[in-house]
Amino acid sequence: MRAFGDEITAKDVLDCAKAGDRMALQVFDTVCYYLGWTLAQIFMTVDPQMFVIGGGVSRAGQFLLDGIEKYYSKYTPMSEEKAGITLATLGNDAGIYGAARLILDS
Repeated sequence: MRAFGDEITAKDVLDCAKAGDRMALQVFDTVCYYLGWTLAQIFMTVDPQMFVIGGGVSRAGQFLLDGIEKYYSKYTPMSEEKAGITLATLGNDAGIYGAARLILDS
């Protein structure tokens, strides 16, 4: 992971974590901790039905979901019917689809 220097991206960190790089795994675990904890706080405050993770990071797939779920479950132990966590299917194109939908609905 150090080979990337100042030009490192989230994708680089995720790729290195998937490959077993210890530093990348530590960074990934920290990110998952904060995402899982934050989603737990939102869940207990507003009770959504679903969380949708989008953007480029969503390309990490099940690897990312498993990391987030570990902490989300830890911080929502009292709830049996939790909001699910899923990945956006539109990826980085979600904004384009949303803008098109706004035009069609006007």
